[in-house]
Amino acid sequence: MGKRSGPGKRGKAIYKWKKSLVWLSFLLPTFVCLLVLTYIPTFKAVNFSFHEVSVIGEIQRSVGLQNYKVMLSSSSFRKAIGNTLMLAVMSLSAIPVGFVIACGVNSVINKKAQTIFRLGFYMPNIITGVSIVLIFQYILQVDNGLINLALSNLLGRKIEIGWLSDPSLTKVGATIIQVWTTLGYNMLICLAGLQSIPTELYEAAMMDGGGALHRWRYITIPLMRNNFIFLFITGIINGFSRFTDLYILSGNSSSGKPAGSLQTILMYIYQYSFENPSYGLSCAGAVILFVIVFTITSINLKVTKTI
Repeated sequence: MGKRSGPGKRGKAIYKWKKSLVWLSFLLPTFVCLLVLTYIPTFKAVNFSFHEVSVIGEIQRSVGLQNYKVMLSSSSFRKAIGNTLMLAVMSLSAIPVGFVIACGVNSVINKKAQTIFRLGFYMPNIITGVSIVLIFQYILQVDNGLINLALSNLLGRKIEIGWLSDPSLTKVGATIIQVWTTLGYNMLICLAGLQSIPTELYEAAMMDGGGALHRWRYITIPLMRNNFIFLFITGIINGFSRFTDLYILSGNSSSGKPAGSLQTILMYIYQYSFENPSYGLSCAGAVILFVIVFTITSINLKVTKTI
C-alpha cells in the first residue's frame, strides 16, 4: 500500500490564510479607527487647505496656495509660531529636572520608600489638566499668590510678579505649569533608563578609582542617550500640541491673552475653526503645523543617529 499523501499546496495555503485571519481580526478595529479618525480627516484637511470652504464643510472654489499665503503673511500667525516654538523649547526643561530627580530616587535603597517617591512625583499626571490650571492660577496670581508670598517672605519686601498677567512673563508662568505636569512622566522614563544600566559598569569604574561625578558623566549620561532622545521628541510634540491649559489661562479665549503672548499655532487654528470659521485657513494652518513638527522630528532623528 502506498503512503497517504498529505495536504496539497493549495490546502496548506488555505490553512495558513485561516490562521492569519485570527490575528488580522484583532488588528482590523485598529485599522478602521485609524482610517476613519486619522487618515481620512488628514487627507480631507489637506484638500480643504487649497479651497474656500463654507461653514457647513462644502467646498466652494479652488484657491490654490492662497490660504497658505494669507496665513504666512499674517503677523499674528507668525507670532503664534514664535510662541509655540518658545513654549515647546522651554517645556523641555522638565527633562533635566526629571533626570536629576530620577537619580535621587534611584539612590534610595529602600524599595518601599522608592515606590512612595515614584508615586508622589507621578501624581500630577493623574490630575486633570483643567484642575492643574485652576490650582496654578491661584499659585501664580499677583496678589497673595503662593510664589509671590514665598518670595516676599524670603526677600523681606512685597513682591508682585505678574506670572500670568505680564506679557513678558506669561511664558515663564505657563512653563512652570507644564514642567510640574510632565515632571513625573520624565522622572519615570529616566528612572527606567537608570535601572537598566548594568551595575557591573559602576563597580568596574569604582575599582579603577572613578568618583561619583566621573561615573555619572562617563557611564550614566551616555547610556541614557536613547531615553533623552525619546523624551526630547515626545516633549517637542507635546509642546506643539498644547491647547487646554493655555486656552484657560487666556480666559477661555483662543486669542492668547494677554497681548497674544500665549497664542500658539493650535489656538490660532481653533480660532479660525470655531470662533471665526474659515476652514480653508484653519486647514492650511494645520498642514503648516504638521510640516513644522515633522521637520523638527526628522532633523532630530538625523542628528542623533550621527552622534
